[in-house]
Amino acid sequence: MLFFLTAVRMVVLSGEYYPLHGDEAQYWLWSKDLDWGYYSKPPLLSWIIALTTAILGDREFGVRFASPFLHFATALVIYRIGEKLFEPRIGFYSALTYGLLPAVAFSSLIMSTDVPLLLCWAVALYAYLQVLEPKPQPRWWLVLGGAVGLGMLAKYAMLFFLGGMALHMILWRRDLWTNRRLWAAAAFALVVFSPNIWWNAQHQFATISHTAANANLGGSLIHPAKLAEFIGGQFGVFGPLLFPVLAVAIAALLFRPILTRRLPDERLGLLAAFALPPLAVMLTVAFLSRANANWAATAYVSASVLVVALTLDRARWRWIIPASLALHGLLMGVGYAYHDLAKLAGIELTRRTDPALKAVMGSPALGKAVRQALQQMPGAVLMTDERMLFALLSFYVRPPALQVQWNPDGLIQNHFELTTRIEDFRRDTILYVTRHETPDALARFETAEPVGRITIPLAKDYAKVFFLFRVQGLKS
Repeated sequence: MLFFLTAVRMVVLSGEYYPLHGDEAQYWLWSKDLDWGYYSKPPLLSWIIALTTAILGDREFGVRFASPFLHFATALVIYRIGEKLFEPRIGFYSALTYGLLPAVAFSSLIMSTDVPLLLCWAVALYAYLQVLEPKPQPRWWLVLGGAVGLGMLAKYAMLFFLGGMALHMILWRRDLWTNRRLWAAAAFALVVFSPNIWWNAQHQFATISHTAANANLGGSLIHPAKLAEFIGGQFGVFGPLLFPVLAVAIAALLFRPILTRRLPDERLGLLAAFALPPLAVMLTVAFLSRANANWAATAYVSASVLVVALTLDRARWRWIIPASLALHGLLMGVGYAYHDLAKLAGIELTRRTDPALKAVMGSPALGKAVRQALQQMPGAVLMTDERMLFALLSFYVRPPALQVQWNPDGLIQNHFELTTRIEDFRRDTILYVTRHETPDALARFETAEPVGRITIPLAKDYAKVFFLFRVQGLKS
């Protein structure tokens, strides 16, 4: 079944119907300048994209090619986790549950840092189960440390794994705290991750500062609406039937024992322990500021096994997994064929009924129009005032143009502000592409004149509009 899911996703991807999202274009651009780190993310994803695009070319399919396979590999590891803790049947349904999660169905069609992160998390969890054996093979300590270190090179959310380990060890395996091999594995993880630490040290710890700023804890610290939005998002990420089961399971397995002083089955408790840290931290962040629904994605590796193990053999609850699989399969099918189904039904999609319009559509047409404008201005430098726009034009303007990010206040808030300086092009002719009809930036140049307007109609009620200006002579 997992092979079939992966094949379906590859067929959908090969159609290249959806242009890249700005984040994906940014990761692709990073892959053209391989390094040990970037402003907002560690480097692993850019390395993967560099490999796939070297084989398949700089196209949407090449950028996203690895995503379904990485999720497939994660599902296989989840199978082994369920098999080791319980039995092959639990492993099978756990892997299938993960493969059909709404978030995984969506994530398999894009390239994001969560994709390699989840695989590293699953491998680390399986290795951790191996080192819990009475006489573990030494290699599993290396696998554990390597997977954690590599996960940190994918996304800093891998730190939540250490929280899960600590919680499990406090409740069930305090003997591990004095195990020298545990600390050797931690040292190995640090060695694997150390190149990114070095890169950050060379760039004023830009990635760490960005990650902290992303939490946005500088304003009001009470946001119940954002908390409710995040919780609602988890029903969409993990599924409307599975998330309530998970919430009850965590409460019963980890919080009730505090009152009763009786520990539950260690296997179930371990799975809950690794699901709790990302959920608990992100629930807190959501209440204090905001949190995207996918920020707790790592919880659902162990959670996929947990909900299956809890419900599959209980007469009153065994319907939940089959019903959830059927529901998620239906949602995946409708989602993948959404535009075709609407066309068959004679429904004209609008901005409200087609979220892809605002998110990703129109970028190829924009890139083509900007390239035509650049042909009228030989040697011009391309300037934008948005990170997403910079990245998308980098991908869709072919052949690529020399680009710079407009950054009037000098504050470094994205990778392109870190790596480009408008001062380096003080006397050059610049084609300025912006969504603003009268941008403030025009006043900062000695000459500035409008040279065009790009309108990209996407639906009867929606079009993307961009304005083009020729500017030159940056004022001091």
